[in-house]
Amino acid sequence: MTSKNFNSVLLNNFARHADSPALMFKDRGIYRTLTYNSLEEICIRVASGLMKTGLNQGDRIVIVSNNRPEWAYADLGSILAGAIASAIYVSALSDEIEFIIRDLDASYVFVENEELLTKITQIRDAIPTVRKVFVFAENYSSSDPWIAPFSQIMETGEKTTASVAKIRDIADTIEGEDIMCIIYTSGTTGKPKGVVLTHNNYINTCEILLEHIGETEKLKRNLSFLPLAHAFERFAGHYLILYMGKCIAYVEGLDKIMDNFREVKPNIVVSVPRFFENVHRRIIQGVESAMFIKRKLFFWALDVGYAASCYIINNRSLPPTLQVKHALADFLVFRKIRDAFGGELEFFASGGAPLSKELAEFFYAMGILVLEGWGATEATTPSTFNSPCEFRFGSVGKPLPRVRVRLGPDDELEVKGPNVFKEYWKNPEETDKTFTPDGFYRTGDIGYIDKDGWISIIDRKKQLIITSGGRNIAPAPIEQLLANSRSIEMAYVHGDRQNYLTALLVVNQHDIHEAARKFGIDDIPWQQLVEHPRITQEIQKEVDQVNKQLPQFMHVREIRIIPEPFSVEGREMTHTLKLKRKVIREKYRELLDSMYA
Repeated sequence: MTSKNFNSVLLNNFARHADSPALMFKDRGIYRTLTYNSLEEICIRVASGLMKTGLNQGDRIVIVSNNRPEWAYADLGSILAGAIASAIYVSALSDEIEFIIRDLDASYVFVENEELLTKITQIRDAIPTVRKVFVFAENYSSSDPWIAPFSQIMETGEKTTASVAKIRDIADTIEGEDIMCIIYTSGTTGKPKGVVLTHNNYINTCEILLEHIGETEKLKRNLSFLPLAHAFERFAGHYLILYMGKCIAYVEGLDKIMDNFREVKPNIVVSVPRFFENVHRRIIQGVESAMFIKRKLFFWALDVGYAASCYIINNRSLPPTLQVKHALADFLVFRKIRDAFGGELEFFASGGAPLSKELAEFFYAMGILVLEGWGATEATTPSTFNSPCEFRFGSVGKPLPRVRVRLGPDDELEVKGPNVFKEYWKNPEETDKTFTPDGFYRTGDIGYIDKDGWISIIDRKKQLIITSGGRNIAPAPIEQLLANSRSIEMAYVHGDRQNYLTALLVVNQHDIHEAARKFGIDDIPWQQLVEHPRITQEIQKEVDQVNKQLPQFMHVREIRIIPEPFSVEGREMTHTLKLKRKVIREKYRELLDSMYA
């Protein structure tokens, strides 16, 4: 390692990349760029201001905010002051926020706006360790001494010779095994656990990932839109970018994301499969609603792209005729799609959930590389990754350098390496259960490792369906196939201790309304429309197509369409958009049982 802690990394990069862009963010309608020199000024003022308000080394701070520059200022300033940083999703309910703040014994809380502040004030009496709450919103003011605008820290703090010396002294005292941040798991099967990640974890993981990727000179800008409370974005879209001395650009809102792609022209973007599923659906819907000649052109170009991909992946030259066709397809179709993402994208990094092989191939046919990785919060996010120079669609890649991945009992993947976390915060029992006697982290994922070392993920161990006939079935791959269908957006596959599989489906409203108009039933309320036999028949056709790709014992035999999508607010999904299977099972018990009547 080149630095013994992340504080030293930041201080060195502030000097090394002083005039290089560090952050980009919208200010009065245009993107403004902040250099590393300016970022240093702000972060040192934040660190100094926090220490003046009473922050001590080792105190825990919590950020509840969407992605924005103040998120970085609060996080980095706290770390420079020797604090331990944590974050909570803005979509979290008050009881979740209370649990995390209480579990951390947090001293300070940063919130984005008054709406999120309300969630904190509602639990004020239950979080007595919190000394002050700071609000990012511009021009915010309060007469309550417990609450203050974030600007107050900036006004209180200062960048002087003494304050810089103090911050450097703090950096000198921090060891690699000291805690840098605590990230809470999404809690699919119970209460979230605080994953303790050290300075060594982050520095080592940055180093081994960059070694694995190889050439990074072209990776100059990242567009950050996954929540920074998400371990994947926290590492790959925040700390890794800062470690490389590159630039983080923040989206101004999810409704403006495609505009921001064109404005920022990112070279690397971190995302999850749901994003690629939505983009794929929008592209196909747009093509199918276009004129006949444009539809024919797109699907001709896509066929050419698939054919060319087979040669490119295997490092073979394209035959002359295919080369001409591919150049024409790229000029007429693919270049326009790439331009929608800014036109300078080197690759997407996908994680957080399995990515469909078909989706990866679809994007690659158009010249957009989506590299999938796998890991966990407990592994500082990545344990494996496909690299730009060696990748295999349908696989999560090979282990990172100095990371060992093996198959344990029941084909559970186990990991050991410098990326693996230290412990669960104040939870030694869970910590002990999570590690094997020889120190491997039990990931809970069922997987497969081929003879060449490529790793594939099957499903979560706890989510396997065991049918009454004794078959072990992973629901996630079936759900993924269903969700890749034209009109199906989400799927929950059920069948534990039953003799066949069933599914709850969430459908695309645009497609269903189009079908309803075709059948002359578009005047029916949505709740009744999704239960109408004509609509069910149309969706069943898509399910039948999925069944043809599966062995008979994995066929979905019965379906029910539900009117509302699974959501974080409805508690059927985690903040990382994973299904909470137990919650769904209980909420829709009657509907599920009706499919086995």
